[in-house]
Amino acid sequence: MNKTRKVSRNRPIPEAFRGKVYLDPTYDPAFKELFDSEDALRDFLDGVLGLEGDDKIKTLRFSFDKAVLFRVPQRSKVVFDIFATTGSGRFLNVEMQRLENDFFVDRTILYKAFLVIKGRKEMEISPEFKALTPEQQRYRRYLLPETISIWICDFDLPDAKGEYRDEWALYSRHAVREGKTVPLSGKNRYIFLSVPNFTKSADEVDCAADVWLYLLNHARDGGELPDFGSGIVEDALERIRVENADDELLQAQELNMTTKEDYESWMAGKVIKARAEGEIVGESRGKAEAEKKASDRTAKRIDYLRSMGVSEEIIAGAAAIK
Repeated sequence: MNKTRKVSRNRPIPEAFRGKVYLDPTYDPAFKELFDSEDALRDFLDGVLGLEGDDKIKTLRFSFDKAVLFRVPQRSKVVFDIFATTGSGRFLNVEMQRLENDFFVDRTILYKAFLVIKGRKEMEISPEFKALTPEQQRYRRYLLPETISIWICDFDLPDAKGEYRDEWALYSRHAVREGKTVPLSGKNRYIFLSVPNFTKSADEVDCAADVWLYLLNHARDGGELPDFGSGIVEDALERIRVENADDELLQAQELNMTTKEDYESWMAGKVIKARAEGEIVGESRGKAEAEKKASDRTAKRIDYLRSMGVSEEIIAGAAAIK
C-alpha cells in the first residue's frame, strides 16, 4: 500500500526533472530516499546476499551518512552512505559510486578497514559480549564480526569488465594455485554491482537483487516502472517519484548532479598521470597548462550541467569548484 507523502513545494519543479517520473537513484539524495525504509533495505540486502528462508535478515538498524572517526594517530574519518547492522551481528556499508577514479580500489579497502574496526568496537559494547566473563572476553580479543561492503557502481567493475556483479575476499595464493578457491575468512566480503551492466529486462528479473538493480538502472529512463508485485518496491518508487518530492529533496538532487568529492578524486588521478607522462613540465609552463586545463574542465562541466537542464544557480556553484 502506498504511503501518503505530504509535499511542501514553493517553487516549480526544476527543468532537469520535468517530464521525468522518478528522480535518478544513482545520485545520493534519491538513492537514500529509495532505501529510506527498513523493509526496502532489508529486501535489497537479502537479495544481494542470497539469503532465503530462516537465513533472511530478521532485524536491521541503519543510518545514512554515518561518519566513522578514529585517531591513528591523526584524526581520520570516512562517511558511509549507508551503515547497517543486523540482529545476527553483521555489519554492512552500502556505497553508491557514480564516477570511476584511479583510487577506487584504494578507497574500497580504506572504507572496509574502517568498517571492520567500527564493527569490532560495536561488538565489544554489545550486551552479548558484555555478558561474557573477563576471561572469555580476553580469549576473544581478536575475534572479528562479519563485515560486508557493498559498492553499487555506475560504471564497469575494476576487474570484471562487462559483468554486473563481482566479489572480493581474502585468499591463500597457494590454495588458489592448488585449485581451492574458498576464502580464508567468510567474515570479510566485498560485493560490487555495476548498474549499467545489468541488462535484464523486466520480464527476466527473477530475484530481489535483480529487482533493485533494475530500479537503479531504469528509474532515470523517464517513464513508469513496474513494482514487480511488491508493496515494498511500490513504496520505494513513490519515495523517488518527482511529483512527491519536496523542495528540499529536489534542491539536494539538483546540486548533487555534480559532486565535489568524486570529481576531485577523479581529477587527482588525472593530474598524477599527467605528471608521470611529462605533460606538466617546468614551473611556468606547468602553471599555464594547469590553468588552461582547469578552464576547459569548468567549461565542460557547465556544458554538461546545462545539457541536463540544471538551473543557473546550481551551475554557478558547481563552476566555483576548483
